[in-house]
Amino acid sequence: MILKKTAAVIMAAAMMLGSTVLAENNAITASAAQDRSGICAVDYIDVRADADANSYAKGWLDGGDYITILGEKYDSNGKLWYRVLYELLDGYVPAECISEFTAQGSSSDYESYLESQGFPESYRVYLREMHRQHPNWIFEAQHVGIDWERAVSEETVIGRNLVHSYAPDSWKSMEKGAYDYSTGLWYQLDTGWVAASEGIIKYYLDPRNFINDDGIFMFENLSYDRNVQTRSGVSAILSGSFMGGDYVCPDTGEVRSYADTFIEAAETSGVSPYHLALRCLNEQGRYGAPQSLGTVEGYENYFNFFDVQAFATATMTAGTKAAEYASTYDSSILLPWTNQYKSIIGGSIFLGNGYINRQQDTLYLQKFDMTDGGNGYFAHQYMTCVFGQATEARNMLNAYSSDVLATAMEFKIPVYDNMPSGVCPMPGTENDSNDYLGGLSIEGVGISPAFSSGRQEYTATVNADSVKISAWAESDNSSVYGTGNVSLVNGKNVLKVTCISAGGTSRVYTITIQNNGGTKAVSPSVPKTADCDINGDGSANVTDASVVLAHVSGKKALKKDCYQRADIDGNGMVNIKDGMTLVKMLGIK
Repeated sequence: MILKKTAAVIMAAAMMLGSTVLAENNAITASAAQDRSGICAVDYIDVRADADANSYAKGWLDGGDYITILGEKYDSNGKLWYRVLYELLDGYVPAECISEFTAQGSSSDYESYLESQGFPESYRVYLREMHRQHPNWIFEAQHVGIDWERAVSEETVIGRNLVHSYAPDSWKSMEKGAYDYSTGLWYQLDTGWVAASEGIIKYYLDPRNFINDDGIFMFENLSYDRNVQTRSGVSAILSGSFMGGDYVCPDTGEVRSYADTFIEAAETSGVSPYHLALRCLNEQGRYGAPQSLGTVEGYENYFNFFDVQAFATATMTAGTKAAEYASTYDSSILLPWTNQYKSIIGGSIFLGNGYINRQQDTLYLQKFDMTDGGNGYFAHQYMTCVFGQATEARNMLNAYSSDVLATAMEFKIPVYDNMPSGVCPMPGTENDSNDYLGGLSIEGVGISPAFSSGRQEYTATVNADSVKISAWAESDNSSVYGTGNVSLVNGKNVLKVTCISAGGTSRVYTITIQNNGGTKAVSPSVPKTADCDINGDGSANVTDASVVLAHVSGKKALKKDCYQRADIDGNGMVNIKDGMTLVKMLGIK
């Protein structure tokens, strides 16, 4: 967090008090031209010096980056470009790559509401558009009080989040316990499932990626609110299904309404009747299944609408297992479930006690346990599939009728401490995340212990003025930095070799060399200003500092051809020291 805060302070200092950003001999203030704004609507796009695809790239935007539109310009082919401002980056991108927010997407009253909720600006750009499309919806900021990096660290514990084994390599973890570097294969932690990579976990963990129609329902408040969730709304959800009307209890002969039963279940359990109805529809289908129709052979007139304990065994189908459970005894949840009413009411109590009444009252919080409902944080998670909540959110959207969607639906959106300024992008499906070295050696000198791709710390002893470091990547798509001839001082020398994958992940290998001879300590060479052209645009300026600091803060990984230039002290890695040196060399005040 110290590195991130330091980078943020430096960048903020360059912009405070109306500091200007110089671009193409024109000075603009960071607060200028706020009337038009939007987000980058493509995965990646270069920001160019002019409205010309052949002009040099000053930087880049990732999908979801919030930008200010400063102006428009047509190129020689009649194509429209926007001049955009992103933090310190000022340049041109094709207009088709930007989704512009309309002026009517916000109002002074709504801005005051967003402010009162404490939503960061990086959330508000999406919430304004959602408010424009759904003016009756209520968006509440849920300040979880957890640092973003801590949340990422906890969710990347091996086994806590999984992806299909056939997912893109960039979605799979390369960490110890997840990947076998000796065979190049991933360990299957469940049949057909492997550990998820940090990149894909950060994408699904970042709430801002899902403040849209497709994803918003992972934040729907699943607790019961009689002022929001109504009988007519339940009826609209059930319409056209086997639960669209009345039913007869086989053991008592009572006639009841499914809609009324779900409302009563909500009042009893504290769970949204909309969620209860949708959950049953998702489990049973629109025409019902044997366990909800009471027709499972050997367990006739036993009902299990929520498929509690419904899992297949070698001798029993999941449906039969559900009916078997319905025949057991537990008065706290009305078992045995000898009619539809007892199954729906009892099942809702079971669901509420397990998650929703333990503060995990959204699909997001059931997937990512960021609340302490009496059972601690992080471990009480409903599923391991990293994208499961996103899939369920889309199903919920499709299940709601237009009448329900027009009501005052309530959404609780988590906000973490110290979040990155922009959204976490989805790792590129064409890139792999293999950042392991395939070999590491010192010419004429042995390292200890013997090299192994999974080990990152080594030692060596020499009597020399310099050594030659050799290393190569396990993946042909990865790049290696920190090799070649390296001067040594007497005593301890710590050398770092960095492997960067095509997916942007990196792994640092360290060799601690004890030099018992050779030269005395020398002062490191001081880089010249000309060496500070990090982005390769032909000049060294504040843009170069911004791209290095964005890399250090975790916002945007440097491109491979920029990484070596950004390693100003030549230690094989780009860190805050390089950023501070660059700021000093460029004279940024």
